[in-house]
Amino acid sequence: MPDYGATDRVRRFVAQQFIEPARKQGERTVTIHTGKLGKLLEERNILSSNRYPIICGAMGSPKFAKSNRVRLQSRQGPKLSSTVTFTFVLEPNEATDSGSSSEGGSTPPANSADTFLSLQGIMKSAYQKLGGAEAFHRRESESWDR
Repeated sequence: MPDYGATDRVRRFVAQQFIEPARKQGERTVTIHTGKLGKLLEERNILSSNRYPIICGAMGSPKFAKSNRVRLQSRQGPKLSSTVTFTFVLEPNEATDSGSSSEGGSTPPANSADTFLSLQGIMKSAYQKLGGAEAFHRRESESWDR
């Protein structure tokens, strides 16, 4: 993930230190207090002190919710301060938590199109090194007949 500044560093830290561990432990919600988070970020030299507008903006953004598969359940406290408390609901992990339909088959992920489109361009650099996708696949197909 590219680093576009302090906001992305906050998002990444919260995901790694709060969201991912809670999901691994099977938690359904995560509550984060900005004052405590601010101290952790300062201790680890991720953010300087009293940067609560950045912290609140990062955690309250749709980008944070989407990239971490969470839904903001509640936000309590003044808009941009050290006393704001965020509570997130962890959305099911598609790989392990997806249920099955009533007919007994599996239910496709809610955002399967997004998952598929996220793969777009993933092989671009590899194919470039091999002379292009079409040339690579043609050589491979020809080698099967030998």
